[in-house]
Formats: sequence, structure tokens, C-alpha cells
Amino acid sequence: MAYTGDYIPARDAEFDGWFENLNSYVQEKTGGESPAWTHVPKDAADGLFAAYTDWHRAYAATLGAHTAVDTKAKNDANKAAAAFIRPFVAQYLKFAPVTNEDRTAMGLHNHDDSATVIPPPATRAAITDIRAVGGYQIKIWFRDEQTPDSRAVPYGFNGCLLNFAWGAERDDSVSDLKETALMTHSPWTLTLPPEARKSFLSCAARWQNKKGALGPWGDIQHVVVG
Repeated sequence: MAYTGDYIPARDAEFDGWFENLNSYVQEKTGGESPAWTHVPKDAADGLFAAYTDWHRAYAATLGAHTAVDTKAKNDANKAAAAFIRPFVAQYLKFAPVTNEDRTAMGLHNHDDSATVIPPPATRAAITDIRAVGGYQIKIWFRDEQTPDSRAVPYGFNGCLLNFAWGAERDDSVSDLKETALMTHSPWTLTLPPEARKSFLSCAARWQNKKGALGPWGDIQHVVVG
């Protein structure tokens, strides 16, 4: 993933998926009658939700035919969102009770970069849902097969390596999946070129640790693009 300075994705589609995940995670941790994170004030969590809503509305307006005014509004919303996110992360998400596992799940950097030995991934990454969401975008949800209720990338891993291919027919062998993308949070939005419309997307995933070691393949999944 490309970063602007630190942890915020530079590309609009990646930023949208990353911000959706960050906001959903914070709302889940701060909501309900007994929130897990009581150190985040309600107005701060509400502000994050509003920033995401404003950004996503402006971004969605540029996915189809749009004007230069729409593009400027999207760019302005991106800057405004980043201006809210950075101090929010610095004030509420860098320290306990937020854990390294939480930060990994939110696509944030961790403080602990010690030389702890991290073994190669031993468990499979499972694509639990895959959907065409309009245009040439595919949204992909994934989990570790041994911890299906956790959205976090396993500690010590830098993401889930997706191999994929698209064409007139489905591919049922991972050796045919030549394109790659590193998914750092779930859900992940994959943007394909326009010529992929109406084709089959075939993909499979496996965990990757910080040393680049790869785990076993999960099952191949398929979806029709567009």
C-alpha cells in the first residue's frame, strides 16, 4: 500500500476502504451499553463517523460520470478527513487500552518493532465474502481460519497477500492467479481496469509476515465484475 507520510493510503479507493474499516472499528469499540474503549469521548467518535460520511459521499460522486466540481469536492473532503484522522489517532489510538492487535486491525503503525522472531504463517487466510460493489471495484472480506470472529491481521504479519486474475472463464488453479495485492485490512477494495467489466474475477489469499514469509493458500473464490 502507498502511504502519504505515515499510515494514510494515498489512492482514493484504498483510502475509502481503509477509512471505512477504521471508522467501523472505532464505532464498534466505543458503542453499546458497555463500550470496550471508554477513553474515547462520544463526540470524538461521532466526529470520526461524520468525517467518514462526508468523505465517502464526496468520493462516491466521482465513481461515475462527474464534473471538475465533484473532483474538487472529493479532494477537499480527503484533506478534511485526514486533518481529523491524524489528531484523533494521536490522541486516542496510540496508547493503552488500544493494543498492537487493535492497531494492526485498523491499519495503523505499531510502536513495537522489536526483533522478536516471527515464524512463517501456519494458518490459512479465508476470504469470507467477496462482492462487486459497482464500477470495477470488488470488496473483499477476509479472516484467519482459526480466529473467524476477529477482524485483526495476526500479530507479526503485515497483511494478506491476494493473488488474482480476471477473464472470460473462472480460474481454479492458484498458479494461474498472476496479479497480486497486499490487503492490510478487512474489508479491502480492489479496483480493476475498465476492460475487466463483466468478466470473472478469481482470487485466493495467504498470510504474509513482516519477513515476507507466506502461509498456505486459502480456497479460490470467484465473482463477476461490474
